[in-house]
Amino acid sequence: MALKTNPIEGGIGAEVINFDLSDFDRDSADDILTAISRFGLLLFRRQSLTDHHLYEMSKGLGKVEIPANSSSRSPGFQEVLYISNLHTADGAPIGGSTPGTQGGWHSDQAFRKSPATLSTLFCVIAPETGGGTSFCSKERGYQSLSDAKKQELKDLRGQYMPGKSHDVEKIEVTHAAVLKCPQTERKTLYVSPSTRGFEGMSEVSSDALKEELLGYQLREEHQYTHNWRMGDMLIYDNAQFLHRREAYDGFRFLKATRVFADPAMFAVPN
Repeated sequence: MALKTNPIEGGIGAEVINFDLSDFDRDSADDILTAISRFGLLLFRRQSLTDHHLYEMSKGLGKVEIPANSSSRSPGFQEVLYISNLHTADGAPIGGSTPGTQGGWHSDQAFRKSPATLSTLFCVIAPETGGGTSFCSKERGYQSLSDAKKQELKDLRGQYMPGKSHDVEKIEVTHAAVLKCPQTERKTLYVSPSTRGFEGMSEVSSDALKEELLGYQLREEHQYTHNWRMGDMLIYDNAQFLHRREAYDGFRFLKATRVFADPAMFAVPN
């Protein structure tokens, strides 16, 4: 049975109506994966999920990856990532989020040779002000390009490296600049500020092309900011969206997972 959904304001993603993620089974997983391939981003309101619930639900969608940032993993489930500015009773930080600052646009795990297909974000504590997560449609970014520019990008590959907080080998990887969903045939622009350059191009030419593409990608009409409520859950396709954290005041606590879903359902090189 298809999920009951309403479009999110601006037409980016969809809200799933009256669905309890703690009561999760194989049919639920199939419905969610089908909906994500269509909408790219799903919002579930009023959820109550322990780390165990979040892990089991994520495992139902595909293989769950252990986060590269080892200092922010859940003590009970290393596959669950804490994103927070809270501290334990002895002063140890819980997650690595910093209030008053805005995050940069990115795709989760672009620094990996095989990035996780999906990401989840679950809100435990919403900040007093700000702290939303903004999303930018890569499909809209691609569609805004001229036919000549699309042809220019057809075989181009972007270059990426892990950041300082990533506890993985610091090696360069490449990904196609344009991806395509096998189910829907929709194409997306896989370029972000973390793209270091493009194969076969000089640094000057790469920088110029990246800035040009980001000028198309990051248009305001391609964006949606989700302002968190306690109990909100988002599941999104990294091939369809860039995202970033907005600045905030107060306490903020989200939990996240990274999931390798069925590759036949999600983006592949164009």
